[in-house]
Amino acid sequence: MRRWIMHVDMDAFFASVEQLDHPEYKGHPVIVGGLSSRGVVATASYEARKFGVHSAMPISRAKKLCPHGIYVYPNMARYKEISQIIHKVMEEFTPIIEPLSLDEAFLDVTGITHKFTGPKALGRAIKDRVFEETGLIISAGLAPNKFLAKLASDLDKPDGLVVIPYGKEYESLANLPIKRIWGVGPSTERRLKDGGFSFIKDIQALPDETALVPYVGNQARRVWELARGIDERPVETDRQIQSVGNEETYEYDVEDPAAIDLELHYFANRVAKRLRKYGLMGHTVSIKVRYKDFKTVSRQKRLDSSTDQERVIYDTSVLLWNKLMRDALSAKQEEQDVMGATPRPKFDNSILEVPVKPIRLLGVTVSGLSTEGIVQDDLFSIEADEKDEKLSIVLDSLASKFGEGAIMSGALWRRAHGDGGERRKRSELKAEIDLDNEE
Repeated sequence: MRRWIMHVDMDAFFASVEQLDHPEYKGHPVIVGGLSSRGVVATASYEARKFGVHSAMPISRAKKLCPHGIYVYPNMARYKEISQIIHKVMEEFTPIIEPLSLDEAFLDVTGITHKFTGPKALGRAIKDRVFEETGLIISAGLAPNKFLAKLASDLDKPDGLVVIPYGKEYESLANLPIKRIWGVGPSTERRLKDGGFSFIKDIQALPDETALVPYVGNQARRVWELARGIDERPVETDRQIQSVGNEETYEYDVEDPAAIDLELHYFANRVAKRLRKYGLMGHTVSIKVRYKDFKTVSRQKRLDSSTDQERVIYDTSVLLWNKLMRDALSAKQEEQDVMGATPRPKFDNSILEVPVKPIRLLGVTVSGLSTEGIVQDDLFSIEADEKDEKLSIVLDSLASKFGEGAIMSGALWRRAHGDGGERRKRSELKAEIDLDNEE
């Protein structure tokens, strides 16, 4: 039996829902995203894309390109509602579904195409059912594997329906640019082009992956196989979350260590709660910092035991922050005094180091997730963890009954109310979007 995979992608999902709910928006450029000067575009309607507006673009740039656009703050509850309706439509056709986000999913439709006149008729049937139930348009691609199905769904947007049939995998890819290979981003694309690979057919001409190693390293085999249309990955109905994190781009650059400390408290709290919601624990904590000049750096630390506790995540984040700032300061001093004549500053581990440059973005992530923690040998650590766990259970229960703001630590209260609550609102929206993408 031939394997058929379908990739479904809602066209400009958030913006399309806004146009559905507000008929007066139809035909006009709609941009959904953060509305502050530091906000970013989450989704732009196709009318807005004609002006050059696209996802992840700074909202300030979008307003310059499309000053007469309709700018809307995301309504995540509504987007979730529509997404669930679409998921139920998919279940009418197959139970083997791998959601990638609210607006994107893979379906294994192997053995179903015979009920229709072929793969294209099946795709049309699903598209029609989604439109009947929601009034929204999807793009879909059907192919022998996940890579080709995702590629196909993107070839004829909006309202696309493309089938890559068996035996046509190789030629369907040949004349496409290398950036169409799944996982080839801008930097990888530049490296491959420097090596003389501009089109997928340039990679198809290679007898094996050896020539790709200098440009993509240990991903050479995967890139070579995808270029030939080879992808054996199954549709995973129980796809495991790989990491849980929170980050924020700030309205104004942050320089005060006390404010950064509140941010680390907040991130640790959010990440810990989300880990416990999914019954997960993680053994690696990482922080991400983007400076005013857009330079982005990160540090990570593997813990002796897995955790879902705010205290552990916060303490580790502080250690990583201080190490990052000290490394940056040391590098700066070495530039100023190559001979090492300048006395090195003494550091205090009990306080947060001053950032070397204004901070534009900050984030904390926990990875290395599993449903079971690694038991520690340290008796005192075990006792401390048990106390934290009991407290977390009580706080989670109170938050579930009375809302997130019912009870909070002093650090979280100061953060939530320090700027009139605006920072809290932006952060909770970002956390909600991240959580939806995990689901």
